[in-house]
Amino acid sequence: MLAYFGERISPHMTDTPEGFLICHDVPIGRVGEMEYLARELQLDGEQDRRVLVTRDEAEVFSPAALASFEGKPVTDGHPPENVGPENCAAYAKGHLQNVRRNGSFVLADLHITDPNLISEVRNGVKREVSCGYTCLYERAGNGFRQKQIRGNHVAVVPKG
Repeated sequence: MLAYFGERISPHMTDTPEGFLICHDVPIGRVGEMEYLARELQLDGEQDRRVLVTRDEAEVFSPAALASFEGKPVTDGHPPENVGPENCAAYAKGHLQNVRRNGSFVLADLHITDPNLISEVRNGVKREVSCGYTCLYERAGNGFRQKQIRGNHVAVVPKG
């Protein structure tokens, strides 16, 4: 199932000699408990009810989860489908690099290559990210626990 996680872009940015933008130390994931709407998890029943989802340290920082985000596309908003070889040229506006753990967060550097998206980030129009990933959900108490988190893309958005 595709899921999303949102955070604010770090103010630490640099330009490359070519004019690309690197946004350093951007949080793309974290451990802890988060609330989702039932419809976001495709659950039956009242679609606007809040559901607690736990992201454990062992899952968020597993070597497979961290490696799955390295080199993944940066997109301008969330694409209507998972990004893969067949549509990457249409959606990719850059890539992730230097994916790493920092405390309870997963950080990455966003290397943005698209001039329109660079302008929107610089001008403050889009200053948040929303991480697109797949995962499995297992019941945990009254909520769920995410397992097997695997990165697909990181969307730059007005509000994550």
